[in-house]
Amino acid sequence: MALKKYSDEQIQKMSMIELANIVLADEKKEMNFIDLFHKVADLKDFTQAQRDDLLSRFYTDLNVDGRFTTLGSNVWGLKRWYPVDQTSEKALAESRKRDLEEEEYLDEELEDEALEEEEDEDALYEDYDDLDYSVEDE
Repeated sequence: MALKKYSDEQIQKMSMIELANIVLADEKKEMNFIDLFHKVADLKDFTQAQRDDLLSRFYTDLNVDGRFTTLGSNVWGLKRWYPVDQTSEKALAESRKRDLEEEEYLDEELEDEALEEEEDEDALYEDYDDLDYSVEDE
């Protein structure tokens, strides 16, 4: 275990995300987010108040750090364990499909708004078309 080579003082100085990287590497398998957080919190000897305060920060750090990947159902692993096409190809395809559907919906909404504005303008000018106005009459 790589954790054994670190002293308690070194572990206390490490960031939570660095410890998470080491824990996952030691476990050699993906972990549930809460289990991973509890292992990191135990290593850092966090109080319950600290755990409550740092839980969301840890989740955000996992999402932002490029070394980690979510496998769904709040299970996390190290990105280097998975080929790129295995981890995200299906999710990427679903995301692109959702983006296209949303884009089509927005395009339809914009077209509908433009048509409504045209109809409103046409209605305004219909009243003026009925008037027989010429410069000579004035």
